Amino acid sequence: MDLLKLFKENFNLENIKGQVTSARKTMQIIEALFSLLQDNKISASAKEMINNLKTLIIDQPNIVTINHYINHFLLKLNPENQPIVLKELLEVFHERWKNVDRKTAETVYNTYDLDNKTILFFGAEKTMESIADICIVNHKKIKLVQVLGRKDETAKEQIKALMERDLPVQVVDLYNVARLEGKVDLVVLTADIIMHETFITKSGGHLLALWAKEAGIPVVVIADSRKILNKKILPAKVLDSFINENQRSAAEIWPDAPEGLQVINYYLEEMSNELISHFALEQHAYSPVELSHEVDKILVSKFV
Repeated sequence: MDLLKLFKENFNLENIKGQVTSARKTMQIIEALFSLLQDNKISASAKEMINNLKTLIIDQPNIVTINHYINHFLLKLNPENQPIVLKELLEVFHERWKNVDRKTAETVYNTYDLDNKTILFFGAEKTMESIADICIVNHKKIKLVQVLGRKDETAKEQIKALMERDLPVQVVDLYNVARLEGKVDLVVLTADIIMHETFITKSGGHLLALWAKEAGIPVVVIADSRKILNKKILPAKVLDSFINENQRSAAEIWPDAPEGLQVINYYLEEMSNELISHFALEQHAYSPVELSHEVDKILVSKFV
């Protein structure tokens, strides 16, 4: 089967809807990705995702579904040690979204009164630093608490960056978060993927959100519309490319654990949207109920 021919024929049907430019761009990206399958430098994960793209074109050869898949493909891909074609695609992709962290931070700022508040960060993203910057520019006094886990070098770098802004910063681990009840006004989580009823976040987010809900502390998830994943339009057999559970090393918990002992240690976890007060995206903040209804509308079909 000629997959490119199949997709081109489908494009002809959708050109009536004014999607000619988007279709041509997507076609160019598909051709570039397919050309990489013979490249020995491409990573195994990238090759798997390109093969899944083939599956998707056979099952659902339409521009919305294909662009949605390509968006998550590029969002998930690590640019290190990739062929030049992929690196160029990633550069263009991320360039188009380079200011999105600031826009999401503005959504948080406009949704919550942050003046004289203590904000707890779990995870590390540019959006968190942007929240701090916006508060500084608008002369809002804030205090920050960073949850720090084992070997969390990214969070450590974020702590240093926040301290350079002369902001009061504290560090706590998950074991001691309960000591902060009555001292935290807002909990901020990150998300890798957001779906209709659940989202993927850093392991530990579930426990933190449960504590916050019990303590009456609002929890906001910061992300952008690239991270919306509409499971309804993607075949189940390609979803595993994005929703997978990779285990961390057992040695992080017990370096010399007895042989045969199962050590549970994961990077990410899937949790219910119901534990969240708002999902702050680059243009709007949604409650879980609003998000469930809006996922199909938020879906951007012209990422590429």
